[in-house]
Amino acid sequence: MQKVTTAQASKAIQILTESFQTNPSALWVIKQDEKVQERLRALIEYAVKTGLENDGVFLSDDESAAAICFKEPTRTSLSSYWNQLQLIRKAIGFSRVPHVLQREGYLKKHRLKEPHLNFWFLGVDPIRKGGNGVHDLKHGILKLSSEQNLPILIETSVARNKNVYERYGFRVYHTWKPSTAYTLWFMKRNP
Repeated sequence: MQKVTTAQASKAIQILTESFQTNPSALWVIKQDEKVQERLRALIEYAVKTGLENDGVFLSDDESAAAICFKEPTRTSLSSYWNQLQLIRKAIGFSRVPHVLQREGYLKKHRLKEPHLNFWFLGVDPIRKGGNGVHDLKHGILKLSSEQNLPILIETSVARNKNVYERYGFRVYHTWKPSTAYTLWFMKRNP
């Protein structure tokens, strides 16, 4: 696993954008119109910029998978506010802001308050799917958790991913069905 630099960010953005094409939770956040692909990419760009600010964007050694995982809570900087404004303008749309803020309030209420690793995004290059990239990132993130003695939190809206995470020691601590479109599982793994 390698830490992504600003110069490598485009590779992480490409992998994550392609991986989240059908993710119910990510698609719910963005405005659904003729620009949905651009909006999804803007959401991923926001996530990668946030991850880079918090020293938490990674590529697998074979560059077939990308992850965003960083220590929470984080500090809010002026650049993070600018990044959030760009997210609203390019991905969410101003009319959806109240809905997204309501959702984020619920998520924040059910997340751990003590320090933890937020395993925010994980994606695999669809062309190279089945390689060792995901395993490389998984082992690297689990190692970070052990070294820092911090639990890892994940939220997933994909049942298949929930089952995989459970095989690696994650346990569901809260379930939420915000709409008929998807269920969101809050999961935790202790170091």
